[in-house]
Amino acid sequence: MNRYKKVAFALLLPILMLAVGVPVLADDSGINSDSNFSEAAKKEAEARLEAAKQEAEKKREAAKQKAEKLREAAKDKAEQHKEKLKEDKLKICQEREDGINSSMAAVASRGQAKLNLFTKIAERTEAFYVSKGKVLANYDNLVAAVNSKKAAAQAAVDSVGSSNATFKCDGDDSKGTVREFKTKVKSMNEALKGYRTAVKNLIVGVKSVQGTTASEGSR
Repeated sequence: MNRYKKVAFALLLPILMLAVGVPVLADDSGINSDSNFSEAAKKEAEARLEAAKQEAEKKREAAKQKAEKLREAAKDKAEQHKEKLKEDKLKICQEREDGINSSMAAVASRGQAKLNLFTKIAERTEAFYVSKGKVLANYDNLVAAVNSKKAAAQAAVDSVGSSNATFKCDGDDSKGTVREFKTKVKSMNEALKGYRTAVKNLIVGVKSVQGTTASEGSR
C-alpha cells in the first residue's frame, strides 16, 4: 500500500509541479510584458510632449514674427503719412510763397508811408515855426529828438524791407525767417511810434508860443 502511494505520488509530482509552474511562468511573463509596455508608453508620451513643445514654440515664434512685421508695417505707414503731411505743407506754402513775400514787402511799404507822413508833418511844423517868428526855448531839443527818432524809424523800416526777399518755403529755416521778420516788424512799429511822439511833442511846443509875443516866448 505504501509502495503504491509512493508510485502514485511520484507520478503526480510532475503534474503538480507543472500545474504549479505554468502559472508562475505565466505571471513572470505578464510582469515583464507590463513593464515593457509601461516603458514604451512613457517614451511615447515623452515624445508627444516634446513634439507638442516644439509645435508650441514654432507657433510662438511665428506669432512673434507676425507681430514684428505688423509693427514695422505700422511704423512705415506712420513715416509715410508724416512725410506726406510735410510734402502737403510744403506744397501749400509754395503756393502761397509769392503772397507771403508780397505781404512782407507791403508791411515795409506801409511803414515807410507812415514815416514819410510823420516827416512831412514835422517839416511843416518847423516851417510854420520859422514863419511866425516866435521863440520856443526848447525848440532845438525838440527838433533834435524828431531827427533822432526819424533816423531810428528809417533804419527799422529798411530792416523790414530787406527781410521779404529771404523767405523761401524750402529754405534752411523758413520758420526762423518768419519769426525774425515778426521781430523786425515789432521793432519798426515801436520806432515809428517813437517818431510820431517826437513829432507830436514838437507840434505841441510850437503851438504853445503862438499866442505870445516874440519877447514873451523867449523868456
